[in-house]
Amino acid sequence: MNAFFEHGVQTGNIFVVEAMGDSPEATNAIWRFLLDIDWLARVKAIYLPLDHPLLLSLADPRRLNFLVREGLWVRLIDVGAALSARGYATDDAIVVEVADAFCPWNAERWRISRGGAKRTADQADLSCNVASLGCVYLGGFTFAQLARSLRMKEMRAGAIARADAMFRSDRAPWCPELF
Repeated sequence: MNAFFEHGVQTGNIFVVEAMGDSPEATNAIWRFLLDIDWLARVKAIYLPLDHPLLLSLADPRRLNFLVREGLWVRLIDVGAALSARGYATDDAIVVEVADAFCPWNAERWRISRGGAKRTADQADLSCNVASLGCVYLGGFTFAQLARSLRMKEMRAGAIARADAMFRSDRAPWCPELF
């Protein structure tokens, strides 16, 4: 913390690297404490998740000057293992045809369900490249968003809505650590 005055104006600031609570109430209390420190002109925090509750807790969230930067990337090297290890929000199943020039063993049709991901000869419901599949893998983007960006193709009507329901996540992906 650097707290002092310059020409009678507060110029102190704190730099928050990590401030995490184990409940919404604890998180709110931590941020209330940080924002209530006297003589501060600025509180700067980095590495907050996109859906951090602070954004909706403040009376005037625009004053946060919230800036979004990428910080977490996923490249699926083994589509079958990755999709089998992931949880799904519904009992539905979807077939995705994946293109992957760099890892050709991924270039298959994959039947994805709570039971895992298995190669299949069934008709595809969706078609995309492995980079697009990586975008939805952690829940950062939806199949619908990728379709609007022409990065996902719906092969059967309603497949995008079904896939979005399956891959739905209550929280945005976030890694608080640099690596």
